[in-house]
Amino acid sequence: MFCPNCGKRINDFDNFCKYCGHDLRNDRVESYTENNIYSNSDVPFQKTDYADYSSITPAPVVEEKQEEELSQTVSDDDEIVVYEIKKHYMALFWPCVFSPVFIAYFWIFYVNIPSILGFLIALVVLMPIVYPILRYFSDRSVITTQSLHIRQGVFSVEDICVPLKKIHLVRIRRSFLGRMADYGHLIIEKENSDKEIVYRYIQDPEDVEFILRNPKSYIEEYLKQ
Repeated sequence: MFCPNCGKRINDFDNFCKYCGHDLRNDRVESYTENNIYSNSDVPFQKTDYADYSSITPAPVVEEKQEEELSQTVSDDDEIVVYEIKKHYMALFWPCVFSPVFIAYFWIFYVNIPSILGFLIALVVLMPIVYPILRYFSDRSVITTQSLHIRQGVFSVEDICVPLKKIHLVRIRRSFLGRMADYGHLIIEKENSDKEIVYRYIQDPEDVEFILRNPKSYIEEYLKQ
C-alpha cells in the first residue's frame, strides 16, 4: 500500500503515514486484484451429439475484462499517487558555490551599517542563496492515476494540475553537467496551449519522461503490485 499524500510505501493496516503523518483511515484504497478473472480452463467444453462445434460456448476474453476493471479503478474519484518527482541535490549547487561571497557581503553591510536598513540590505544580498534553498524544500510534484500535480514557489505559490490525457508534449532539457549528475529540467506542453510548464532540477529525468509518455502502462503495472 502507498500513502495517497506522499506516495511512499506503508503497511496495509497503518492508520497514519509514518513519513508525512497523513490520516489513512478514510482514504484506504483497495489494491487492484485479479481474483475475479477466470481463466479459459474454467469454462467447460460444450459439444453436441452431432459434433456441431458452432454451438461451443466461447471463453471469456480476459484481456477485455482486465482493461475494463482497470479503467474503472483509475476513473475513481480518489486519485492515487503513483510516482513522486523528487528534486535533485544539484538545485543547491550554485547557492553552495556562492554562499561564501554573499555571506561576506552580508557581514560587511551588517557591520558597517548597524541599523535596520543595513540588515534589510544584507537580507537582499542573501536572497540568491536563501531562495533556491527554500524552493528545494517547498517545491513538490507528483504523478497520480489521473493528473500531473506541480506545486512550486515560496512567496507566490503556483499550483498546476495537468490531466495525463491533456499532456501534448514531454521534453527533458539536460546540460552536460546534468547528464553527468543525472538530473534535468522537465518541460510539459498541454493541448491547445502554447505555454510551457517547466519543473527544474528533477531526479531520474528519463524515468519521469517515460512515465508521462506511457502513463497507462505504468499505472497498470503499479496497480498490480
